Amino acid sequence: MDHTAALCVIVSGVLTGALLLSRLAGRLRVPDILWFMLLGLVLGPFGLNLVSGDGLMGQDHVFLLGAVFLVLYEAGTGTRISLLREHALSVGLLVTIGLLLTTVLLAAGAHLFLDYTLSQGLLLGAVLSTTDPASILPILRRLPLPSRVVETLVAESAIGDVTGSLLTLFLLSFFAGGSFGGMLSTGETFLWSVAGGGGAGLFLGWLFVFLTRHPRFGIFKRSVPVFLVAILLCGFGLSLLLHLQTLLCGYLLGVAAGRGERKGGPVARDASSLQSPGDFGVMNDLLVYLATFFIFLVMGTLIPRAGNGVSLPGILFFLVALLLVVRPAVIFSLVPLDRSSRFSWREMAFMSAVRETGIMAGALLGLVHDALPPSASAVVFGVVVGTIAVGALVAAPVARHLKLKGEGSPGREGGAP
Repeated sequence: MDHTAALCVIVSGVLTGALLLSRLAGRLRVPDILWFMLLGLVLGPFGLNLVSGDGLMGQDHVFLLGAVFLVLYEAGTGTRISLLREHALSVGLLVTIGLLLTTVLLAAGAHLFLDYTLSQGLLLGAVLSTTDPASILPILRRLPLPSRVVETLVAESAIGDVTGSLLTLFLLSFFAGGSFGGMLSTGETFLWSVAGGGGAGLFLGWLFVFLTRHPRFGIFKRSVPVFLVAILLCGFGLSLLLHLQTLLCGYLLGVAAGRGERKGGPVARDASSLQSPGDFGVMNDLLVYLATFFIFLVMGTLIPRAGNGVSLPGILFFLVALLLVVRPAVIFSLVPLDRSSRFSWREMAFMSAVRETGIMAGALLGLVHDALPPSASAVVFGVVVGTIAVGALVAAPVARHLKLKGEGSPGREGGAP
């Protein structure tokens, strides 16, 4: 009893501290996720040694997986199908070929400069290939940018988290397969789990909308928050029990639920607004805040694993390579293939300059850190902090230098409206 009571007090104190850090981050204009990582560093083995990453993640990393499930669900609620239709080719290229190209280039760097094996380099590259809509949105919405630039970056971030996480988990299973026959079996099983996870997510999202929005059968209209929690628990639990792709299930559940909200209720999140009115939006805010806090708290506790084996030049190499070589190569080689959108070189230059690695990289690090050298924690930490800091510092000056204007501003540079 005393242990449980003490645990409640500790959890309450940690959450209150997280809220205070968020307020401080808002005043200092520093993303709160950096403070969450610092808190994990202080509470973890390197600091007070009150918690450990393995203990927080739970058996088979189930708690961390649940947090990632919530983050991808929330990203799905903000995905707009109309946007994907308008810039489908650009977004599709960036979250598939662009993601693979980023993974391969970073893997080559890890092999050449950090002496990682091929499998370790590819895993690290896949982790770092994901982007972060939670960090990039507050920066983009303060700037008078063309809406299609903002929308494309947001869609890339949201969907890239899904494809990046699927690639990482596939590589993890693939390299554990051993023989060629085992690898084929792994690939087949993975495809079936993707199909099952996607189908389950869409069905549960539709069920949520049907039972909360239908004029006649919407029996849970007045119980949206509670039923939402029930649906999310059902999706997470079923995907684990049936060995489906949990993260894809969460994302597509969010896509279906968010689309239903936009049609039949309060407007869900989009590129220009971070707040959603009503029970649905308030519940989403709460869930994603708790999940984000937990993920970066765990990531902070993992940083001491990098005590040996990596130098500051190695971390700086990955940061510089990602921002100045890999990202521009991906943007300028793939985006021009979308001739219907006709992005100008100025718009593509801005898209190259604003590229953040954040919450998904931290979550995936927790899921695959046993398969990576200890130095990988420091590399991921450095890239997350570096890309967020660079994005926050350079976004406005780069937009001004490139003379980018939002719709309705005179002298807008870009392609056809």
